[in-house]
Amino acid sequence: MRAADAGARRGEPGQAGFEVGVAGATGLVGREFLDLLERRAFPIRRLRLFASQRSAGQTLAWRGEQLVVEELQRADPAGLDFVLFSAGKQVAREEAPRFARAGAVVIDNSSAFREDPAVPLVVPEVNGHLLANIPAGRIIANPNCTTIILLLPVAALHHSFGVEEIVVSTYQSVSGAGKAARDELYDQARAFARGEEERWQHYDRPIFLNLIPKIGELMAGGDCFEEYKVVREARRILAAPELRVYATTVRVPVERCHSESVLVRLRWPVTAEEVRGVLGQAPGVCLAELPSPRELGRREETFVGRIRVGPDDGRVVRFWVVGDQLWKGAALNAIQIAEELVARGAMAGQPA
Repeated sequence: MRAADAGARRGEPGQAGFEVGVAGATGLVGREFLDLLERRAFPIRRLRLFASQRSAGQTLAWRGEQLVVEELQRADPAGLDFVLFSAGKQVAREEAPRFARAGAVVIDNSSAFREDPAVPLVVPEVNGHLLANIPAGRIIANPNCTTIILLLPVAALHHSFGVEEIVVSTYQSVSGAGKAARDELYDQARAFARGEEERWQHYDRPIFLNLIPKIGELMAGGDCFEEYKVVREARRILAAPELRVYATTVRVPVERCHSESVLVRLRWPVTAEEVRGVLGQAPGVCLAELPSPRELGRREETFVGRIRVGPDDGRVVRFWVVGDQLWKGAALNAIQIAEELVARGAMAGQPA
């Protein structure tokens, strides 16, 4: 079933497309949802925007119109086909099920449902087959941004050669912590340039000209919550519960792209040429000599460079990955999930 045909069945005669909601529309990811929905020409009959009581009543531009932001907790969910959630973990737990019960497919960007075995955790290029039979009223979890960017190349290698172990160190942009964290970086940079006192409240120390080797609270054993998420989600998405994954996550003073230094150990020896051949054909992956985050913002691809094999063990492959945290790490992946559901004919209210 074509998307336009499916959408027309839910709307008025002659009106093709879906009724789509964006929860958390005034935040960083929410605004990227609006940009990408327009850029990718997602078939929308009506777009509704939701946010907290504090932001309700604002207007946001989309397709030449000014759309009024509704208060999420008071909004009537009736008639929505898809709702893209980026409203935080606690709000998602409270509100996403209400929208799902009303018949929408909810794609949630928080960590609220990622460990729920009844909720698909999806990177379309990796495990999009899980979207084959999604009925109305389901919640689908968007993985952690770091995990998505990591797994695009790793999954391709796993499919071709078998991955036995992953060691990853991340260099994560401030956009991953939200607008307040991004603004704090800018404010500190301005204060430093003027010789003024730097202030901070989002982190426990300045992020400008600094690195913070911890993202989220520390847990038993010394890992932080971000590292825990990478390990758990990588195993689940690759359907490899015994996979050895070791992560160190670091916040860096970069605006919106995450970078990752990755080592994987394969089941058998390979050459660098074989690795490049696989990654060069991997969906969502683009080979680059020296990908760096400042140049690669607002790009849909995840870039891989500095590919090395060995030298002492031909099963060891090392490479460098850069991806836009706000796009593929968040908004883009969620929209691609919706696009995959439309392409499969499995959308709210329609048979798969």
